[in-house]
Amino acid sequence: MMTPSRRRALGLLTAASLAALPQLATAQAYPVKPVKIIVPFAAGGRADALARMLAQGLQEQMGQPFVVENRGGASGSLGSDLVAKAPPDGYTLLLASTGTQAILPKITAKLPYDADRDFTPIALMVESYSFIGVHPGVKAANLKEFVDLARARPGEFNYASSGVGTYNHFAGEFFNIAAGTKITHIAYRGSGPSVNDLVAGHVQMMIGGEFVEVAQAGKVCILATTNPQRWPGLPDIPTMKEAGLAEFLAPPLWFGLLGPGGMPRELVEKLNQAANKAMSDPKTVERVKAAASIVRSESADAFASLIKAEQKAFGDVAKQTNMKFEE
Repeated sequence: MMTPSRRRALGLLTAASLAALPQLATAQAYPVKPVKIIVPFAAGGRADALARMLAQGLQEQMGQPFVVENRGGASGSLGSDLVAKAPPDGYTLLLASTGTQAILPKITAKLPYDADRDFTPIALMVESYSFIGVHPGVKAANLKEFVDLARARPGEFNYASSGVGTYNHFAGEFFNIAAGTKITHIAYRGSGPSVNDLVAGHVQMMIGGEFVEVAQAGKVCILATTNPQRWPGLPDIPTMKEAGLAEFLAPPLWFGLLGPGGMPRELVEKLNQAANKAMSDPKTVERVKAAASIVRSESADAFASLIKAEQKAFGDVAKQTNMKFEE
């Protein structure tokens, strides 16, 4: 004979199982209508191109349109806010980056959302390469010579970024900390003007991937890559460790797919598998490689852990340098 306590336990278990059925059924049927991928930056940039590659692959797999919508502004927070406030049903997604998820929350207290609570990490897509680039007029044939030169002339050299609080900016401060240098930050409004001034010699250094093309034309000297492995496109360029500055610990720049907070686990797993498959298509891999990047396929949990670790790394540097951004 079943006791009242056992009947109650069985009833709770049955109720929990039934409650999970609608979520499972939703994940299995998804998508039944077009899906929107918000890119929180202007059209034409690296994030926009990646979003369109992903959208094409997801559409081919899932049989519904995946529509890319550019909603730039406020360093990515405007577009991010649209996703943060969307229903967690998988029909509004975010093409996020190191900047939106690991940097911005650490340098401004005025975000209209909680960067942890209001997003669900789905899939890490791409790791992009960054490089130490210097103007050809700088008398340094390698990274060690440049570090020695900058140490001997504190405050005389400048480094460019595409704006306060951007990846370029943080990477420059990671460099100063690791190398023991005092290279002054010069912020520009976008990567175009910053690269132009690097080429013109108005600044001596920049860390990023935006100047690879002009470097290949001989207008910028690349001394090292900041990624842990060499880029196949420039196989002779050493890593920071190989070049003698293993203390440089800036995490690589990445792009990935996020959804609103509270998405059902089954839906996250379905999108993770589909995104990883879309990005692993050989044609996509080649296109990504041509843009100085590599495809990264990780589980949703591994992606969430990566974001947490990078928030700490960038947060520590923000505190150490008193870096803040208020638009």
